Amino acid sequence: MKNFKFQFVVAGLIFILPIVLFNDCSGRKASSYEKIRAHADAIKVINTHEHQHHADEIPATRFRFYQLLAAAYLDGDVISAGVKALDMKLIDTASLDYLWDEYGKALNFTRNTSYYSHFVKGFNKLYDFDDLFFTKENIARLSSEIEKNYSDYDSWFEKAFRKAGFEVMFLDQYWKPFNTEIDKRYYALVFHINPLISESCKKHEKGTEPRSFYKRASDEGFNIDNLYDYLAFCDHLFRKNIEKNAVCVKNSQAYSRTLYYEDVPYEEAKSLFDKPSSRLAAAEAKKLEDFMFHWIIKKATEYHLPIQIHTGYLAGNGNTLDNSRPLLLNNLFLKYPEAKFDIFHGGFPWTGEFAAFGKMFPNVYLNLVWLPQISREEAIRSLDMILDCVPYNKILWGGDCHLIEESAGSLEFGKDVVCEVLAKRVERGLLTEEVAFDILEKIFRENAIELFNL
Repeated sequence: MKNFKFQFVVAGLIFILPIVLFNDCSGRKASSYEKIRAHADAIKVINTHEHQHHADEIPATRFRFYQLLAAAYLDGDVISAGVKALDMKLIDTASLDYLWDEYGKALNFTRNTSYYSHFVKGFNKLYDFDDLFFTKENIARLSSEIEKNYSDYDSWFEKAFRKAGFEVMFLDQYWKPFNTEIDKRYYALVFHINPLISESCKKHEKGTEPRSFYKRASDEGFNIDNLYDYLAFCDHLFRKNIEKNAVCVKNSQAYSRTLYYEDVPYEEAKSLFDKPSSRLAAAEAKKLEDFMFHWIIKKATEYHLPIQIHTGYLAGNGNTLDNSRPLLLNNLFLKYPEAKFDIFHGGFPWTGEFAAFGKMFPNVYLNLVWLPQISREEAIRSLDMILDCVPYNKILWGGDCHLIEESAGSLEFGKDVVCEVLAKRVERGLLTEEVAFDILEKIFRENAIELFNL
């Protein structure tokens, strides 16, 4: 009987001990993550890249769930799942029941994606929405709240901006790149320089209607007859943005061309500019564009403006992905050691190239902007790799969204990724909590202050 009791006790210990140890370890892990996450949530975040639109700029007569979906990255996954692009006229006029019947099946097919999860996170944060997935029923409830909020969008934006934890957003207005009047309570100005590059090879011929860029130049007192005149107007645009406290310039040309910019001599560019644009071969037009980006880098360096560059994955459905490889920028990093380059999106799917540049070049900074939304797990893997090889004063974060709900979700998702990586490193004995806190502050705030001279 005693032997039986002893065996019973031993068997019980064998069964219980692993559970106790597991719970103890789990408790430590949760404690590390929770402390790191609490520290992250206390940071007033400097968001280094956004495309925030005012509600008036969205082609909608009313705002419900589907209007926000159409403006979100998740729209791309819904299309990839097999439906046509969301029809804004239909979204404005149809009932929510009809819209669920039209789009609900494809929306459900995206429940596994990071686009979906980070979109949910925005509603979790701002709407006290507790569900993991969108359903026909909870979309109806959300739509009622959205409509109420958007009836006074300015008040809603102020409330949501503060609740999300932002201090300032860098505003890249690619849809109106010459606008310098922004609300400085929320935004810092980004000088979007794509038109300065692309319009260099689109000069109108005498006697024909000028394109908007050249008409703008004329309206502002610059008549463009040659490359010298063109550069004078571009410098004027630089100075206008500097006067309005622009914090950086932004190049997103990978959406329309390769990121390889050849170093073209001034005399060759001058000769090409003198030719009628309609007679430029594609290779000649590219040379003019290449010359212009080199000129912009030198001008940005002169004005102490960092240069943000889109690399990697291209939003939407269909494009030439090879245009955006980080490796294509290598010649620029070598040629301009005094310039400061802020490269975007983890270079996904070329995250190794992205990290290598941050390690090799003191003047290349790595921005995690949008990477967690593209793939949460790739962002975790990539940040772990970056922390292995790149000093952490060179890592930044941004949201890259069009409406405040998605930006709030983007920040929550970004914190999830960074905190998970740091907590695991603390548990493995690779970091102390104090260093993890410092890394958080650098990524979400202090590196931006330093790089952009805020």
